[in-house]
Amino acid sequence: MKPGTPREAARCAGSAHRRGGAPRGSRASPPAPSPPPVPRRERREPSGLPRARYPHGAINVSCRRCLLSVGEPARPRHRHGHRQRAHRASPCGPRPPAARPSSPSPCPSAAAVVAIPVSLRGRRRRHPRVPPAAGAAMAFRCQRDSWARQFATRVVSCQAAELRPEGGGAPVRGFQVVLEDTILFPEGGGQPDDRGLIGEVPVLRVTRRGPEALHFVPAPLEPGAAVVLSLDWDRRFDHMQQHSGQHLITAIAEQMFGFKTTSWELGRQRSVIELDTPSMTAEQVEALERSVNEKIRERVPVTVRELAADDPEIETVRSRGLPDDHAGPVRVVDIEGVDSNMCCGTHVSNLSDLQVIKLLGTEKGKKNKTNLVFLAGNRVLKSIEQSHSTEKALTSLLKNGPGEHVEAVKRLQSSVKLLQKNNLNLLRDIAVLIARDFKSKPVRSQLFVLHRKEGDSEFMNIIANEIGAEDTLLFLTVGDEKEAGLFLLAGPVEAVENLGPRVAELLGGKGAGKRGRFQGKATKMSRRGEVQALLQEFIGHRSPEA
Repeated sequence: MKPGTPREAARCAGSAHRRGGAPRGSRASPPAPSPPPVPRRERREPSGLPRARYPHGAINVSCRRCLLSVGEPARPRHRHGHRQRAHRASPCGPRPPAARPSSPSPCPSAAAVVAIPVSLRGRRRRHPRVPPAAGAAMAFRCQRDSWARQFATRVVSCQAAELRPEGGGAPVRGFQVVLEDTILFPEGGGQPDDRGLIGEVPVLRVTRRGPEALHFVPAPLEPGAAVVLSLDWDRRFDHMQQHSGQHLITAIAEQMFGFKTTSWELGRQRSVIELDTPSMTAEQVEALERSVNEKIRERVPVTVRELAADDPEIETVRSRGLPDDHAGPVRVVDIEGVDSNMCCGTHVSNLSDLQVIKLLGTEKGKKNKTNLVFLAGNRVLKSIEQSHSTEKALTSLLKNGPGEHVEAVKRLQSSVKLLQKNNLNLLRDIAVLIARDFKSKPVRSQLFVLHRKEGDSEFMNIIANEIGAEDTLLFLTVGDEKEAGLFLLAGPVEAVENLGPRVAELLGGKGAGKRGRFQGKATKMSRRGEVQALLQEFIGHRSPEA
């Protein structure tokens, strides 16, 4: 801009007015004193933070999700003629308008904030709420600021509801609460939901229904009441690390080997990425792990931006496509120089927040695909801690160093196998001796009953084979005397077919049989006396003397 032009003069005059004097070298008379400003009552945002007023006539509306969900309007012009800049929301209060666009934002998932001219300050406006979809820029505070741990808001509605536990079981009665805004992320995009408190009431589940986040709580909340949300930060930060780690691994795997990601799962203990490849070598896994950790050490920024649904740049963004019910702008997560991906989840602001990524290896997946198992961030540290504790315990038990643990365990396994083989041989010898002792008696009983704590099905069948089942009814059991075990009923075919199911019922078990033998598992071995009485009664009715 050339000096002396009307625009430059206006800029200088404006600058001089802010300093309280005329521009240097100007002969203009001092400005007339301005009337004292009319005091205004300070208005507050729904978050509890004061509404930020900037010198150029804009106000910070970072907490108004209705404005954020309809996209950014045309920016109003500054009084000097140039367009003013919109400002990012900050949980710590307003920021000065000057900002370096190239530097990463401390809140990477913050959506663009609308700048509203001064003429709208005194009006209350209602804006339509556009329902977002997965991958779209939903209007939740948790997506605009992934690092916020507390948030002041209000209850919109509270309705009775039921929650089905993840592990199964009877439904839990409670209430679904809708808030004006939330820092608790509802499950979506492969990321589980957050946990936290609404005041002192625990939040057991968070789900999304259109533009609303439903908070399931065990106690009712009064609609219109002001509440403070508290986030379970350990759970959230773990999800941020795993989710951003998945983005990084997916991008590098495709760049290095052309392996595309078809799905992923953020598990409680580990996370799994499904790659569209039938196999992956150990060398490829090692190279991929080395590459992703190099990116972490380079401290690459991670940012979040919004694009219009018809923006041509969307074609360059990695995605599996938008949902059919998508509306509004598209939320894109960028890893600078590495990846751009549509995503609705919460993420770290810099790859250095991931700390480290460990690839645990691969597993065979479905439909000729490969599952890559990984840990990121604090999960790696916990895994090392657990492994170290296990190593210390093995060192104490095996009486040798960590480097000798594997060989020591192999030797123990060989010894156990040998002992088991010898024990089986002894049991066979014992079974033969028991059968021969019974057969050597001058007068045989029509019922033979035996219980042994040590034994198995083979032990019982050896006895039955040695004794024979032509005239004698055999009831054999092995296992605990009062709890679970195995049973075998052998004898005449007609008698076994009649008595077998009744014996299994008395022992609280199940079984099957054919050709004069009925065997199975029992859960109530303490009722063996009742079975013996049943068999005695059957033999008594069948005896010629009876």
